[in-house]
Amino acid sequence: MKSSHGGDYPPNWDEIAEYVKALAGYRCIRCGSPSVPGKILTVHHLDMDPSHNIWWNLAALCQVCHLSVQSRFTFDQIPIFKHFEWIQPYIAGYQAHIQ
Repeated sequence: MKSSHGGDYPPNWDEIAEYVKALAGYRCIRCGSPSVPGKILTVHHLDMDPSHNIWWNLAALCQVCHLSVQSRFTFDQIPIFKHFEWIQPYIAGYQAHIQ
């Protein structure tokens, strides 16, 4: 079912996104910035699939970090450097899911 967000977002996407933001304390999990005017908090699907709403795929990120992560991270890439600490639980969740 399509939502007002387009694509394959579930009809309850607003509630899911609010829950993810609340769990993060309404701060970007990457840079720690609070959600303030001019730096809106978003929820990013790390695997780029808006219908895949499991905890390890949903990251509360400010708009700047969202764009940076979206352009630089995929679960299937082979990392040449250790990932930053903030993303470790998401990678562990993904790896547990695929095994």
